[in-house]
Amino acid sequence: MQNKFSFMTIMTFVVIASVTLFSCDGESNYKSSPSERFHNYLQESWVSIRTPYSWETKGRLVIGYNSITISGSIRPFNIDYSSGYTKDIALKGYSEESSSAVDEKRGILFIRDKGTLKSVPYVRWRAANIYMLTVGTTPDDETFRQE
Repeated sequence: MQNKFSFMTIMTFVVIASVTLFSCDGESNYKSSPSERFHNYLQESWVSIRTPYSWETKGRLVIGYNSITISGSIRPFNIDYSSGYTKDIALKGYSEESSSAVDEKRGILFIRDKGTLKSVPYVRWRAANIYMLTVGTTPDDETFRQE
């Protein structure tokens, strides 16, 4: 009887540990819901078409499934030092589409940076068989081409 009790106790602990381990929402096995990811058509490497000043580096966005990396000088992301976005590090984020046409999609990029969820509007459009991405609002918008 004692061997049966020990076996059942061990099995119970194994089951509890397995359920606890596999049901946690840890960062390593976190799966974003469809509303917490960037749309497929944004998941690319984008390079700015603006010619930078001599002291600036060319702007670039690398958008993945649920992260965005901002590099270089990009107008809507360089507001000022305290409110600007962290550069060259993958930031968590997602996009929400507000309107869609055949060759144009509009929406908002949501980016979590420094503990705050920030937002920037975007338009993805097509010009001469190349997809372009414009982020920001006039006059602080920036246009990128697909790399």
